[in-house]
Amino acid sequence: MSFFKELERRNVIRAAMAYVVAAWLIIQVVETIFPAFGFGDTAVRLVVIVLAIGLIPTLVFSWAFEITREGFKREVDVEREESIARFTGKRLDRFIMVALALALGYFAFDKFVLEPTRDAALVEEVVQQVRSEALVDSYGDKSIAVLPFVNMSDDASNEYFSDGISEELLNLLAKIPELRVISRSSAFSYKGRNLSIPTVAEQLNVGHVLEGSVRKAGNRVRITAQLIEAKSDTHLWSESYDRELDDIFAVQDEIASAIGDALKLSLAVEPGATLRPTAIKTGSASAYDAYLRGRELIHRRTNEDLAAAHDHLRRSLRLDDSFAPAHAQLAIAMMLGPKGSLESVISHLDRAQELEPDLAEAHGGRALLELQTTRDPVATIEHARKALASNPNYVDALNWLQVALDIRGHYRESDETLERILLIDPLSVIGSYNYAMRLAEQGRIPEAHDVADRMLASSPRMGYAAHADIALFYEGKITEGLRWGLRSGPDNIYIIWAFAYVGEYDEARRINEEFNYWADLAQGRYDALAQQWQMLSESPPIDEGMVVRLAEALYKAGRVGDALPLLERARGFAYKGQIFFDPYPNHKMMWLAQARRHTGDEEGAQAAAQIARQDLAARRAAGRNNHALDQVEALLAGFEHDLETVTGALESAIERGMRDRQIFRDPIFADFRDEPRFARLQEELQSVLDKEHARVQQLICFDNPVPDEWQPLQETCERVERP
Repeated sequence: MSFFKELERRNVIRAAMAYVVAAWLIIQVVETIFPAFGFGDTAVRLVVIVLAIGLIPTLVFSWAFEITREGFKREVDVEREESIARFTGKRLDRFIMVALALALGYFAFDKFVLEPTRDAALVEEVVQQVRSEALVDSYGDKSIAVLPFVNMSDDASNEYFSDGISEELLNLLAKIPELRVISRSSAFSYKGRNLSIPTVAEQLNVGHVLEGSVRKAGNRVRITAQLIEAKSDTHLWSESYDRELDDIFAVQDEIASAIGDALKLSLAVEPGATLRPTAIKTGSASAYDAYLRGRELIHRRTNEDLAAAHDHLRRSLRLDDSFAPAHAQLAIAMMLGPKGSLESVISHLDRAQELEPDLAEAHGGRALLELQTTRDPVATIEHARKALASNPNYVDALNWLQVALDIRGHYRESDETLERILLIDPLSVIGSYNYAMRLAEQGRIPEAHDVADRMLASSPRMGYAAHADIALFYEGKITEGLRWGLRSGPDNIYIIWAFAYVGEYDEARRINEEFNYWADLAQGRYDALAQQWQMLSESPPIDEGMVVRLAEALYKAGRVGDALPLLERARGFAYKGQIFFDPYPNHKMMWLAQARRHTGDEEGAQAAAQIARQDLAARRAAGRNNHALDQVEALLAGFEHDLETVTGALESAIERGMRDRQIFRDPIFADFRDEPRFARLQEELQSVLDKEHARVQQLICFDNPVPDEWQPLQETCERVERP
């Protein structure tokens, strides 16, 4: 008998075919399932290698052994007339056919169901990445960073003046449409750092750098400026200017025009690109000096600095009441810091616009005013865009625009504005933080953590906070979020939530007394909170946050009718009552819908639910997919008595990192509390929380990342055993 015939008789060939088909099917399933559990390509490759190696012993075994009625026997010990290899072969044939049918079915399912979903997600991710890169690439080398000019004056306190000159030049250059100009906050982050120009340019992704120095003595100033091509580290242009301070505005225009001309020649910028004249107009050098001092203090954003900025800006206006930028900046300082009266803020903004109708700071101040007071996103957007038309590099206006677009429900445009912020302010801490959260909202978790990693270099506290936010709220990794949160600072609000989620309420209440109510809400102490807040919400001045919190406590306590007037009142704080001014507005909107239904207002209930439904669809369409939206979907389904969708949405929410048990107590689910599927989901979440609780205890008791800054309560660790 030939060797091939012997292989066939011993079913070696059939065994090999069955093994290969089964291995292929296993690999396909593994490639689909492993990523969902956090396993990467390495784990898939390991499975492939193990299966490939397993083929050899399978062939050897099928050659050397035979299946008999008494079990496995060595082939040489089986009499030919007792052999049942022929019947075993038929079974293997049937197995191969079934496996091939399964493989074919899986192939069709993968091709026509899974692949379009994967492709759509991949396309969206690529589009997002390409769009961001295209924004930068579209400028090519037509980009510049204005580094803070060095103060060469004998008086070190004159640094505000050299910084002010740098900022004015930056703002003038930003008016060249073809030129990408890095914002003040990113450019000024290099102040005092001894880095080479090519290094700075690489980090900011720009083709050119402007640097210089300012020497101020009495009423005279000497400004030296030089434009450097970053790749070659060569000078394209340099000049020095000696002027009286009264001529400082003309010098700024002269420098900016010269740089613009140099860039036009070297970068082939459109010859029609012209600079607008500077908006700084005052005949008093002293008024300008006081203005620069005030503006520099506003950039620092602390209450003390903002209060001091008031004094300098008021002095500037005493010297020249027709100095429009000083009026606008004073109004902004009042809104950002210790509050001035609303009448005073409006008065200064009106005066600024009367003097300079197109002044960027005046429209920026209007945008902030609308955002803080009337909460009218339409007016905010209008004024922010006018501000940006005058000063495209006005990052504050971009921030206010982005917030207003989000409130208005223009989510895609909000995302594009956020990308624009990072385009001109790549080192922005708050911009980077918001971008990391936006990536996390879209389910792009690794990218979000990458952004948080980059933040660690410039702002470790905020970088750790970003990691904590992503891990805790978007991944549901409580212990990991707590570890990051503790490193961000022992008073970090994320620590409160981490402890509250796992039931360590006493630890949660030690972190920040102002937010103790979060632990009380998580513990279900609704009646006590309602009693505590009842009188406070009725005492002037009205605390909008207190009204919302009291409404939440009453609603979750089951006192839905009592919550209704407060929910209506809270809704009135928002823009035209359309949606709550809140990070989770649609949760509140569904509480309102349920409360209206409870009191017999079905038409009003449906109207509120429709607002939540439309906003949920808009967020989904913008690529946002997170457990907060799944919860809204569950609330809408509960409102419509759809148990199937309720359980599906809550299951998805748990998978996406929901760790707050309060959602199950919502009165909207009252009819489902005895349903087995609803109860099973609560048990599933509790099981996750129990495991996380054990990990949290091990972390704080034996692996505390900040033992010198924070320690757990002694009783917390008394019964915790080291693993």
